[in-house]
Amino acid sequence: MAETNQDKSTHRPAEYDASLEAFSLHLMPLMEYSLDEESCMTVHNETAIWYRYMDMTPQAEALFRFIHETIDTELASELAFLAKYDETKRAIQEIVDMPDRQIDLFIRFCLQNNGRLSARKRASHFDFLTNEEIGRMEKAVQSAYGNMISTDG
Repeated sequence: MAETNQDKSTHRPAEYDASLEAFSLHLMPLMEYSLDEESCMTVHNETAIWYRYMDMTPQAEALFRFIHETIDTELASELAFLAKYDETKRAIQEIVDMPDRQIDLFIRFCLQNNGRLSARKRASHFDFLTNEEIGRMEKAVQSAYGNMISTDG
C-alpha cells in the first residue's frame, strides 16, 4: 500500500501548492521563458543565481507536516489494519485448514462485501466449505474488523 509523493500531495493539495508557490511565485516574474505547443518551458535568461542559495524553509516545513501526518495517521491505520488481518487469519486457521492464499482471498472478499462472502464468490472459490465453516469464518472477519465494515446487509 505504498504511496508516492504525488499520491500524498492529493490529501492536502492547497497546502502542497502553497509550499511550491512560496518559491516559484517570486521567481517566475524574473524569468524570461516561452512554452511550446506541448507546454514545455524554455528559459531564455540566466537563472542559476536564483537557485544557488534559495530558502526552502516553506517546502521543508510542508514536507515535515506531510511526513508527520503519514506517521501519526496513515501508518498507524495501516498497522492496525495489518494487526486485524493477522488476527483474522489466525482465527480462520483455527476453523479450517486452507492455504494462506485462499485465506487471504476469503478475507479480501469479505472486506469488499460488508463482512460476508457473496454467493457468487463462494461458488467460484469456496464451494468445498460447509455453511457452518463459512459462517464462522465470516464472524472472524466481522469480529476483527467490526468498526471498519458494515454488517447491516
